[in-house]
Amino acid sequence: MKNIKHKLRIIVGISLMSSMLFSCQTKEKKKDSKAEFQGYIESTQVNVTTRMPGRILKIFVDEGDTLHQGDTVAILDTRELRAHREALIAKLNNIKLNKGRLEELYSAGAVPLQKLDAINTGYDMLMANLKAIDIKIQDMTITAPMDGIVNVKVLEPNQMMPPGMPVVIETDPHGTWARFGIPETYLNQVNLGQKLKIQTNTKGLTLTGKVIQLLPMASFATHTPTTLRSERDIRTFDIKVLILDNQTKCKPGMSVFLTLDPKAKN
Repeated sequence: MKNIKHKLRIIVGISLMSSMLFSCQTKEKKKDSKAEFQGYIESTQVNVTTRMPGRILKIFVDEGDTLHQGDTVAILDTRELRAHREALIAKLNNIKLNKGRLEELYSAGAVPLQKLDAINTGYDMLMANLKAIDIKIQDMTITAPMDGIVNVKVLEPNQMMPPGMPVVIETDPHGTWARFGIPETYLNQVNLGQKLKIQTNTKGLTLTGKVIQLLPMASFATHTPTTLRSERDIRTFDIKVLILDNQTKCKPGMSVFLTLDPKAKN
């Protein structure tokens, strides 16, 4: 009786080990049935700035605000420029009077043509300077260069704004893409213009994208065999995928995942 029980225990133990081994093999097969590559989201970002330096009088937007192209973002102090403009207008009015007098004298033969040419040149130069001042004053009003969302507010009112320094940074929600690093052994599954399904860490959020760029990455991204001489170098390619839907739900830096088939790789 004891021998029978002992044999039964051995059979049950073998069955359990077989079951566990089968389960592990099944999990391993499931694990090998897909290759998941992690990437990240990038968006088109534009510095909203101007070429003119100055003190910021007022900023009309805040982080998270939606902008349309041409919307006023901020205005700079224009008092000095306007004072300069008034001085130019005073000179212009004076030169107009002298120009009229010289034209009458020239018609009467009292002054040579050289003097009339000189005052006409001075008049044209003042008009050009006045036009330049108007352009500078216009540039002191900073407007949105495109439709987008204010991502970062860089400066505050009453701060000095150096040339080229952005007041805010604007993000284009429709200029959003995902970037992946894919080994060249998987490139047979990715083609330019191909549409792909992309997973995210956000529950229920799946993205559709179109491959718009395939470029080899720098040499340090190449896998070089160190022990097995029979292996070949494998380069990593930068894959850029334009997001076609749910762009407003994609945030720059967000992790995304692309699933490929390891069995179909080269």
